[in-house]
Amino acid sequence: MSARNRELAKKLVQFSLDEEGRVVEEKVREVLESLRANPPREHKLLLRAYMVHIRQELAKGVAVVEYAGKPRTEAIETLRQELAKEYGRSIEVELCENPDLLVGIRVTVGDDVYEDSAATRLRPLARALS
Repeated sequence: MSARNRELAKKLVQFSLDEEGRVVEEKVREVLESLRANPPREHKLLLRAYMVHIRQELAKGVAVVEYAGKPRTEAIETLRQELAKEYGRSIEVELCENPDLLVGIRVTVGDDVYEDSAATRLRPLARALS
């Protein structure tokens, strides 16, 4: 794909976001309709790049919270508020039980992973013993 189309894909993604940086379905629809009406060169590659970037942006708005013991509602609300401050946008929280953590929590937002669990603390010990 040409550098021009890579840049165009990024600009189309920026157009698809609201002022808080969230993907707006109606704007995505407008972009797709515009591309359908006036397909540029390498339009399939452009659409793939646009789709990848949109998926990345969508992932930035969701925090997957894995836990060994279910966290209190107040703790989840505090986490949601802190993540919103950190990322400058509202964050949806999805809870997911993960018994492999033993004790603790792992939070994934987009490509960022924050973990504080017994499993994380035991890994270096297990490596040292093997």
